[in-house]
Amino acid sequence: MNQVNLNLFYERLGYYQLVLVGIAIAGLFGYSFLPKDAKKGETVILSLGILILIGFYESTATFLASQKSENAWVYNLFNGHLVAVFFLLLIRSFLKRESHKKTVNILVVLFLLISLVLHLSGFVHYNDGGEYISFLNTILILCSCGLYFFELITLDDFLDIDPLKEFSFWASTAILFYFSSSFMIYISYRYLYTHHLNIFLMTEEIPRTMTLLCNLLLCIGIYSPVIKDRFKLEIVHV
Repeated sequence: MNQVNLNLFYERLGYYQLVLVGIAIAGLFGYSFLPKDAKKGETVILSLGILILIGFYESTATFLASQKSENAWVYNLFNGHLVAVFFLLLIRSFLKRESHKKTVNILVVLFLLISLVLHLSGFVHYNDGGEYISFLNTILILCSCGLYFFELITLDDFLDIDPLKEFSFWASTAILFYFSSSFMIYISYRYLYTHHLNIFLMTEEIPRTMTLLCNLLLCIGIYSPVIKDRFKLEIVHV
């Protein structure tokens, strides 16, 4: 068994991992101050779960890489599957129509079943680049975002509210931009790294920046009920 060298891990840690862990800790801290009713909210619980999962798997992947161990399975399991499911469920919590909520439930089950079949058949491997799973979860998440924006422009429930003050609007927009912009970059990483290193170095920061912005927004969503309760100021309605 290889000896663990924590110094290598500390040397490999960058601003990205530290900020993600910091946002996750901040989210936990904010959650602890929420009123009891707000703590039970599906949107808040899912937002916090996403923050913790992302902070955990990025730190784990960095640790494994520092010890010269394979870490692709961490991204495939956590980012490709668990976080994707959490995002789908978060979008579901924004929806008003029961039929649309059921549609997202079906998409979650469909995603997990297709992924299981692909892995069991050997078509994809847990240590591969994750391109097929990334394509699948991106399509399903974009479809779920489409359901939300369809409701936004068609349901009477949204007529009397300002979308710019709704957490659901900003979260759905951030999720939409994150997955649509990051997908093409993720699936082209290997090609760019091999043939166009300069372009690879330019584009690798885009998914990281989008992840930080998305996580920061989710953290603000957790703190919003606290700020409203204590300072009578509503940044966004959760």
